[in-house]
Amino acid sequence: MMGWMKSKWRRYAGLVAPGVIAFLLAGLSVADMFLPRPYDGVILESDTPGSPVVRHVVPHSGAAEAGIRSGDVIVGIDRTVLEGTTHAQEILNRHSIGERVSYLIRSGGRFGPAGHMAEVGVELGRRRIGDTSYLYAVLLGFAFFAIGVFVLIRQPRLPASRVFFNLCALFLLFLVCRLRPASYSWVDSLVLTTGTIALLLLPTVFLHFFLIFPRPIWEWRRDYLADIVGWIAHYSRQLLPLYAIPPLVYGVTVFWTRRQGGELPLISGAPMTNWWVMVGFMALGLGALGVSASKLPDSRERRGAGIVFLGAIFGVVPFIVLAVGFPSFFHTERFLFYGVVPLILVPLTFAYAIIRFQVLNIRVILRKSVFYTVTTAVVTAVYALAIAFANQLFRGTTVAESVLFPVFFALAIVLLFEPIRQRLQGPVDRFFFAERHRLQEAMVEMGEAMTDEVELGPVVGQLVERLPELLGLHFAALYLVQDASLERVAGPGVLSERLPNLPVFHRHLKRHGSLLRLEGLAPLRLLSEPVDRMAEGLASAGVEMVGLLATTRRTVGLILLSATSGQTILEQDEEDLLRSLFHQASLVLETSLLLDDRTRQAELERELKIASTIQTALLPKDLSAVEGWERVAVCLPAQEVGGDFFTELPCPRAGGGALAYGDVSGKSISGALMMMASHEILNAIALGNPDPEDLLRLANKRLYGLKDRSGELSGGRFVALGYLGFPPNSGTLHYALAGQPPPMIVRPSGEVEELGLPQHRVPLGALSFGGHDVLTAELEVGALIVAYSDGVTEAQDPAGEVFGEYRLKAILSESTGSCADDVLQEIVSALKRFTEGTTPYDDVTLVVARRT
Repeated sequence: MMGWMKSKWRRYAGLVAPGVIAFLLAGLSVADMFLPRPYDGVILESDTPGSPVVRHVVPHSGAAEAGIRSGDVIVGIDRTVLEGTTHAQEILNRHSIGERVSYLIRSGGRFGPAGHMAEVGVELGRRRIGDTSYLYAVLLGFAFFAIGVFVLIRQPRLPASRVFFNLCALFLLFLVCRLRPASYSWVDSLVLTTGTIALLLLPTVFLHFFLIFPRPIWEWRRDYLADIVGWIAHYSRQLLPLYAIPPLVYGVTVFWTRRQGGELPLISGAPMTNWWVMVGFMALGLGALGVSASKLPDSRERRGAGIVFLGAIFGVVPFIVLAVGFPSFFHTERFLFYGVVPLILVPLTFAYAIIRFQVLNIRVILRKSVFYTVTTAVVTAVYALAIAFANQLFRGTTVAESVLFPVFFALAIVLLFEPIRQRLQGPVDRFFFAERHRLQEAMVEMGEAMTDEVELGPVVGQLVERLPELLGLHFAALYLVQDASLERVAGPGVLSERLPNLPVFHRHLKRHGSLLRLEGLAPLRLLSEPVDRMAEGLASAGVEMVGLLATTRRTVGLILLSATSGQTILEQDEEDLLRSLFHQASLVLETSLLLDDRTRQAELERELKIASTIQTALLPKDLSAVEGWERVAVCLPAQEVGGDFFTELPCPRAGGGALAYGDVSGKSISGALMMMASHEILNAIALGNPDPEDLLRLANKRLYGLKDRSGELSGGRFVALGYLGFPPNSGTLHYALAGQPPPMIVRPSGEVEELGLPQHRVPLGALSFGGHDVLTAELEVGALIVAYSDGVTEAQDPAGEVFGEYRLKAILSESTGSCADDVLQEIVSALKRFTEGTTPYDDVTLVVARRT
């Protein structure tokens, strides 16, 4: 395993290493351009590396003030003859900004005849070689690199992605390192040489990429050129013979020039012949891309290649014309900038092709909010430029001096901003989201047609037949609830005829908006084995999304959706429309099932009434008398049936009485069944084991054995229990707690205090072992003991505030009841007043005993 990981790491490290090196070198070039240093204002010729020939002088710099101009040669600085541009930087670094340094200049005519030497004084300023045009080239280069990194991350195994990443890295080096103004720094020679190497490799990588984008041309086209490229690829997957051509041309050109004794013609530091090689390779690459854009069999790939082709034509051709066709103007900032500006079309169109047509099988989820934000930002920038232009236009005029001019100008800006933004938003939507608009309109029409139907057949046809056509799905399937399972009504035979009807699965879907991808089930699959088995089966059949068909009254069924063909990516708006469509289908489907539902509901109500009658019969009507004690108890269920109970048990001491009260986890039918089981278990065990410690230990063991072993998530499997033992003619109360709150003692003085808690009070059935302690408390004559379930303190009023222990203590301390039953009725009345107008949150159990 470790060896495989190391091999994979080395493979990916080899992929990204050239890009990382290119990024670092580009960063070094940018830092060298913009870091503050002592500077004379001279920009050197980049075609003569190492030789200090002046190409341009920064206006208002020290060199400009000293009269140095283009074409001059700097022979020495600070009375030291220069040995190269790096030597000049070393000399300047010994001086500070503001110092005046002597320069020896071989002039082209300003200081005398051509070739005349003159010494001038140059005041050093802060370095500012990097200008606006170079900053644009930097941003453009890093834009190329960002697109390349994104493509490589999304498709690292695809050869076209790797070649595109190398192409973007070379564009970065060329734009940032080759097009930078030359300086004295040692960095200058390094990055300019690197940029020249990038220029030599760039055309071959350009051609290589468009020969395999979006698919290798020899795999789908049959002509002699495609066959030649395919033959080369058969022997060299990386098309290495093509990469050998530019270096070979470079070597032959240098050799021939030296043999003839002439001067090597350069354009931007590279031989002119290599520039023409670049023109030829790029023309071939554009031709291959044009063939793909018009002849590819897949329409999506063809349209994506067409977008990239337009961007390459309008981005690369102007640059080639200005760089090769007009080399004499190439070093002029005006024409250089005009040649570089259109290159932005290349990464922009490629990014658009990825977003719109998923070229290279890269799927990007578009968010309309991003485009709306970008549109707003563009309009804001336009208005900012308009404001700056207006201020410049009216500066110094009588209009600008008027106090009303800023007011009217601001009002005009505010009134025009929103209409223009909205006008721009429409074309943006149509340009990027045309298919989405058509999809949304079709889904709305389908929903409207569905609401007019009452038959099952047309609804099934809309969901299973038309919906896949609209969304580009492979299939859709419909399952309807039938008794304890979901039965397939329509869909491909590869899917199971029946699916389990899992309430926990339906609840999970409802919590996530009734529409969820299978990967969204991961947390639930860890908790429920049946859900995990069902999800695994659906995934193997090609299902990608699950929709719940349900109304506020019932779950109708499920609809399963496969993966898309890749041309449509559902966004939030489409998913919301899909949820609305499913809801409308649920209402229509429910209509045909209402009669059966009513019948089952009536049967359930009848069963609940029977269960409620049985529960009531299990509770003692009156508690038996114990000498020295007055005892009463009540149980108030929150629903038709409840999970609270109390029961009398045999007492270890003759003549005494014991009372157990419990609260079962879970509600409704499951809670009621567990309540009856707990009641019978306690009574059966107490007959042979009245001792409270043995009773609780054995009852815990029995209840733990009732735990659900089916693997489903369900409640009602443990019991919070309280035990009270009343010895005859004695104030010593024996009590034990297993999950119940501590009882309260009300002294004759009105003081209220809670009984102490045992060390362990885990509910019965929660753990396999027990160990519950039995404690004692002394009650004097007239004292009250009040035991209760958590339904008392957790009762809520309409505002959601709970009753709480402090209210219960206040009632007990202020009680005027002369007997236990009066106190119990006071508590019940207070609870009813507090919760009036709300549905009870939980069952309520109260036990009140008075020492007599």
